[in-house]
Amino acid sequence: MSTLPPAERHDFPAGDGVPLQLTRYQGGAKGPVLLVHGAGVWSGMFLLPTVRENFVQHLVRHGYDTWLLDWRASVELPLRQFTLDDAARHDMPAAVRLVRERTGAATVQAVVHCAGSATFFMAMAAGLLPDVRAVVASQVALHHIVPPSTQLKAMLRLPDVLDLPRDYLTPDEDPGSPLFQAAFGALAGLLRHECDSTVCHRLTFMYGQLYRHARINRETHDRLDEQFGPCNMLTFRHLAQMARAGYALGFDHGREENLRRYGREKPPSYLRAEHLKRPITFVSGAQNGTYMPASTELTYEWLREENGASYYQRKVLAGYGHLDTFMGSTASQDTYPVIRGALEAMA
Repeated sequence: MSTLPPAERHDFPAGDGVPLQLTRYQGGAKGPVLLVHGAGVWSGMFLLPTVRENFVQHLVRHGYDTWLLDWRASVELPLRQFTLDDAARHDMPAAVRLVRERTGAATVQAVVHCAGSATFFMAMAAGLLPDVRAVVASQVALHHIVPPSTQLKAMLRLPDVLDLPRDYLTPDEDPGSPLFQAAFGALAGLLRHECDSTVCHRLTFMYGQLYRHARINRETHDRLDEQFGPCNMLTFRHLAQMARAGYALGFDHGREENLRRYGREKPPSYLRAEHLKRPITFVSGAQNGTYMPASTELTYEWLREENGASYYQRKVLAGYGHLDTFMGSTASQDTYPVIRGALEAMA
């Protein structure tokens, strides 16, 4: 396992004052590159201690000035209720601005994952990130095509129902509400599973199948509670609205009866394709059980039609799912080179 340079921690406020955190590993003159995690997890997903080489070590070994963002969805920060609109408007621009200030770089590159990718793309498409020169989008961007089980939960308004008695869900053992967590674990355990981990079962209920079990090693699986934690219900409600619509949209924007006029092919008009006229590589696991590969395909095709084909490429990772692209035991051989290759091609 390669060693890392000393970490530099930078605490800073979002545009609305919410405390956020950036952690820098200065690997060389390439970059800077900003890494953005999903919801209910933290930047540690890129620093996994249970694999031979994690994603940060890979980038640093190849000379990248690597910046990890813990935005308001991070389980390392205090739990708060927020929509993805809040994070798109306030978190992503503030993070990019700080990286530029501390490095003196005119622009940054970014690798963005899951809900972090959706949020980052909402910020870009609203014209809030003109100083991001290139992006690798992991698993989802502006189109949200989910598996049937997730679609059913979204159509049943399950997050809205759960928001009445609960303001968050968590996959781990929650000392503050042991009875609810026991019931939650029992309910999640009724689904078909490949293991006997209650944490894993709850994760699948919350997000869909996050990884192929064959792709992650036993130690990573046994320590899932170190990576995942509470996710607030307002964010779940926003994600469910996107799942029902099939694309990114502002929270409660237009209400459901007004959304169908856009169709699944084209996001709402306030998300502007012209702001996404920059090099973007879309990456999907071929067996993703959280966001179907059609999610990146639809955004990719829409942008090619709107802005021309030269800016965009798309990679489908055979044999991989959603999060194992970063947390897989052999990801350093299989998927990291694909993502790094996209960064180098877009440099």
